[in-house]
Amino acid sequence: YVTAPGPPRCAPPRLRDAGLTGWPRPRREAAHRAAAEASLRRGGRVEAVARHLLRTPAVGLPWALRVLRDAVTVAVHDARPADAVAYLRRALDEPLADDLRQRLLTELGSLEYASADAPAAIARLAEAQHLPADPRNRVRTAVALGTALAARGEIRTAMDVLRRTEGRLAGHPGLTRTVQAAGALLSDEDLATRQEVYRWLCETGERSPEVLGTAGQALLVRYGATAGLISAREAMTRVRALLAQPGDPLAEPFLLGTAAAVAQWADELDEAERLVERGLAGQHPALLHPMQHALLNTRADIAAARGDHARLLPGGPRTGAAASRTGPTNRDAHALMALVHTGRTEAAGRFADAFDLRRAPESWELNRFLYARGVQRAAAGDTVGALHDFLECGRRQAARDVVSPVVTPWRTAVAECRLALGGGQEALALATEELRLARVWNTPRTVGRALRVLGTATGGRRGLKLAEDAVRTLRDAPVDTGMELTEALLAQGRQLLAAGERGRARDRLREAAELAERTGAVRLLALAGQALRDSGARSPATAQTGSGALTGSERRIAELAAAGRTNTEIADLLHLARRTVETHLTSTYRKLRIRRRTELPAALGPRPPGRT
Repeated sequence: YVTAPGPPRCAPPRLRDAGLTGWPRPRREAAHRAAAEASLRRGGRVEAVARHLLRTPAVGLPWALRVLRDAVTVAVHDARPADAVAYLRRALDEPLADDLRQRLLTELGSLEYASADAPAAIARLAEAQHLPADPRNRVRTAVALGTALAARGEIRTAMDVLRRTEGRLAGHPGLTRTVQAAGALLSDEDLATRQEVYRWLCETGERSPEVLGTAGQALLVRYGATAGLISAREAMTRVRALLAQPGDPLAEPFLLGTAAAVAQWADELDEAERLVERGLAGQHPALLHPMQHALLNTRADIAAARGDHARLLPGGPRTGAAASRTGPTNRDAHALMALVHTGRTEAAGRFADAFDLRRAPESWELNRFLYARGVQRAAAGDTVGALHDFLECGRRQAARDVVSPVVTPWRTAVAECRLALGGGQEALALATEELRLARVWNTPRTVGRALRVLGTATGGRRGLKLAEDAVRTLRDAPVDTGMELTEALLAQGRQLLAAGERGRARDRLREAAELAERTGAVRLLALAGQALRDSGARSPATAQTGSGALTGSERRIAELAAAGRTNTEIADLLHLARRTVETHLTSTYRKLRIRRRTELPAALGPRPPGRT
């Protein structure tokens, strides 16, 4: 303690430790214990007490363990896994019953994994698995250990852990289903294991779907979606019915995470976002779980679907659990594409080159990164390299029965490369097959993309019709399809230009440029600007302000708002998402240099001639 006027207080940690340096170890430890007890009596902060306990041997009294566990909770809440690890390691020095030691070891292994110490995490979790525990805690430990092993590429060992645990759960059907769901999810990291697991799931689902539980049935819906077997509408109907059923709390994260992924593919983005947030909120903050990573992946997928590039840009070195993974992740793929879309070409090249894909283990996330690197190479002018990546992505996805373009639209990407290299017939065949599969899933985004590329591959009058269909499909979508609509407008503008319809071509290209500018798609804005210059247009790609700068969609929405319609009414009337209406109005206010809805009638003025 420091002697000074006023009530006694503890010295700052550095000063306190310096003052005790010369003391014998037993005396230092006794001083820290006395300080911990004094701080506890005065109602000091729990971590202040716990830091003293870190410098003492086992106290052997209930208050010490309680303080250390409370300090773990605080550190986890504040996203300081390294501090939480220190408190838990110290807690394990206290006398503990086997079942409590098992729970603390599971938490410690999970937090060590979050601190990017995967070897230590796996050792702790393996130790916890061999201690006595009730069935629910045994399942939590097995799921955590399986997650850590799978992330390190040891999927066979992970599956063995889960199978052994399942074999010890006789009389606990709900827990058995939870372990099976965990195994199905983790099997995505290995092709052969995935084929084996989904063969069993499909056979069991046909005979006795109730055996799988809601989480297992949701995984089958996900499989059907990626295998091109069901439509988005059917998938969402089945998922919503499963969500309405009561389920075991331990299995719920698997159901929520799977449902969120399906909803995102179905362009039910608001619903997907709610499911992600609900799933993340239900995660135990100190337990490793595969759905934590899956839910964060779906959150990134949602941001990509909304064209939120800024949210997806890489933010520096990997931290936390991501640092323990041995290959590129889905979020790395999104970060790479965000760099491309925002015009950071050189940075995108450096980011892509930072990963040695020859050493990356087989996984669906590697396939997503291959697709992203293909996008990067195509943008950089390396069409041959891009073609290689897209074809390899397609080969790997097909081997996993992932044939729907809802995940990686590799066929249209290959078709565009083939067109650039002069392979028109191959491009036509690929784009035709993509459109067939897109119409099975049948969302505007997938169908519109396939129509766009098929139109380019077809050419002529038929190609112009397909390009028009693509634009209409994406423009009339009930969700914001900004990126896809921009590319469709650009493709249609180029085709109209080739057909000699310069006036219509310029209208489409200016709309594409405006949409690209609004969404921050710098690369597409540059492409639209170049196409406009090729058309002989003298005005800039986008008119920055004034009513003449409004796109057709913005003007339609603004006129309805000026007439007194609410955003919800406009969304219902035009079959749009309310978020899309809000985005258009925000852009309109900026262009018209107004701040309030009441200013719209005067600012809009008469409709410019020829605008639709």
